Amino acid sequence: SRILIIEDDKEILKILSDFLSGYGFEAFEKLTAADFQIIRHQNIDLVLLDLMLPYKSGDQLLKEIRSCSDLPVIVISARGTTQNKIDLLRLGADDYITKPFDPVIII
Repeated sequence: SRILIIEDDKEILKILSDFLSGYGFEAFEKLTAADFQIIRHQNIDLVLLDLMLPYKSGDQLLKEIRSCSDLPVIVISARGTTQNKIDLLRLGADDYITKPFDPVIII
């Protein structure tokens, strides 16, 4: 499976990418949400999406993804309020993981 990780924290991005690769997933790393065309061009199966991104928020990107795709999206964020989770699930997120987290919960 191909997983797109959009995370601006380079350390978290590397940890997630290495972890998923170790389980046989093909991980694509992006530091910003600026270009999500990779979803179409690389046949991505899942998106792990941080919310606090430079240039374009993860919330905004989630709306854009949902406007053209039903691709599974798991939001990963330090914003852990119940209302935040509900709002993002209503926007179309498939699940929500609060930072900090153990990468094992993703697989």
